[in-house]
Amino acid sequence: MMDAATPDVDVRSHIAALPFWRSPVSIEPLVGGLCNKNFIAEASSQKYVVRVGRDILVHGISQALVQNAMRAAAEVGVSPALRFASGPVTVSDFIDGRHLRPDDMQDDAILAGLVRRIRELHAGGAAIDGLLPYFWPFQVVRIYARYLKENKSRIVADVDALANHANALERLVSPFHPVFTHNDLVPQNVMIDKAGTLFLIDWDYGAYGHPLFDVAAITANIDDDSEAIDAKILTHYFGGLNDEIWKQFRIFKLVVNLRETLWGAVQELASKLDREIVEAGMSSLYPDQEQGYAGYTEMNRKRFLRNLEHFKRQHG
Repeated sequence: MMDAATPDVDVRSHIAALPFWRSPVSIEPLVGGLCNKNFIAEASSQKYVVRVGRDILVHGISQALVQNAMRAAAEVGVSPALRFASGPVTVSDFIDGRHLRPDDMQDDAILAGLVRRIRELHAGGAAIDGLLPYFWPFQVVRIYARYLKENKSRIVADVDALANHANALERLVSPFHPVFTHNDLVPQNVMIDKAGTLFLIDWDYGAYGHPLFDVAAITANIDDDSEAIDAKILTHYFGGLNDEIWKQFRIFKLVVNLRETLWGAVQELASKLDREIVEAGMSSLYPDQEQGYAGYTEMNRKRFLRNLEHFKRQHG
């Protein structure tokens, strides 16, 4: 069966033969993904993004469930329309725009628009038709930790300590209402078109989950030590601030960092993408970091350790 590990020449042939097309199609690679193969396809003067994924057990990714999340998110209006899906292949509308950059979080209009999109997503659970998984990031960390130990990861000496941090943070989580969540809101998974409209893309981890995992991801994945942006995010999302909101937000900011750290380490072992594709993706997304999954792991481990020290200063 074709998936993200299939050679590009075969993938292109498969895409060109999809019954979706009504005219000849041109297909070009789309650089930037760290887990799937992506292409821009053009037919009948229309552009589309073609995504080729695969089921990945250690990440809890099932393409059938990913497509359920894509359909629901498109119905809510926070994601491009899904036009075709077959097996591991999806065809979605192309967004004429760009990925968000960390410095976009300094733009109050963009920041407010992103939080508004996240609120729309979290309120949109009624659009889900079919099954979605449940995403609990603390359990994800434990699953990754076991995998890394069993497969003798290069960071195996640190895995238990990282998992113990997750366990301690989990005990501090207050009761909450699960909602429709994205669970991977790194900057490259948010697009802004030429009219300034924001879209959430890449639904590998779309699920029911905790709303603060999405909210915290906005700045957990950028390197900004001030909390001025965080305060704006929380005010937009909740309408106000108090000590408990801050504490819960910081808990989830830390577990975002933990998840991303261990995700990168797992991908060092488990990814079937060509090394050149991964390095090109890292180079386009994080040009100042070591290329490849190891660079992603270390970038996020540094973020976690920095944010952990801040959490201890604020909450003991």
